[in-house]
Amino acid sequence: MRIKLIALLCLLSCLSLAVPGAATAKGEKKDSGKENFSALAVLPAGARSPSNVTINIESYSSAQDAQRLQAALVDGGPDTLLKALEKMKPIGRIEREGTVGFYNFKFIRSVPTPTGRRIIAVTDRPVGFLEEYFDTRSNDYKFGILQLDLQDDQKGKEKGEGSLIYAARIKVLDGDKFEIENLGIDPIRLLGVHQL
Repeated sequence: MRIKLIALLCLLSCLSLAVPGAATAKGEKKDSGKENFSALAVLPAGARSPSNVTINIESYSSAQDAQRLQAALVDGGPDTLLKALEKMKPIGRIEREGTVGFYNFKFIRSVPTPTGRRIIAVTDRPVGFLEEYFDTRSNDYKFGILQLDLQDDQKGKEKGEGSLIYAARIKVLDGDKFEIENLGIDPIRLLGVHQL
């Protein structure tokens, strides 16, 4: 299934909404803040049963990182963006309960929304040995993209929902328009997201 998005709505919303200077909008987190969330990952129909996942954020990407990655995608395309992500150190991860890691995120931004905030995380997806060896179709889907939409609850903790595109391909369509194609039918839904 192809998901057509404009930069401000998903992946590049965090790239283009870099807040200049020291001002921090409501919903924007500082680079140093560590955060942890829990969620129920619901896979597309016919896949495995839902499982609990944790999302750990060590720090957020800087405005300079956002501008650099946006320029890489617009000027050089997805391959240039992928190379830039490969050189970055992980700053967060998502993992299924009871396992060690799922994959690491290299770019994470938090931007304010009318009802709370949105967290977008992007990574160069780890490609398995068999995928590489047999050159499967999934080998063309080299990005992982996480989106969380959060609101404050009565106790001051954040809760919401989100989605995870485990294997995505990004195409530049026209200037600031991009197409994100998910390898599967639907993204993995993240329900009951709550701050730990």
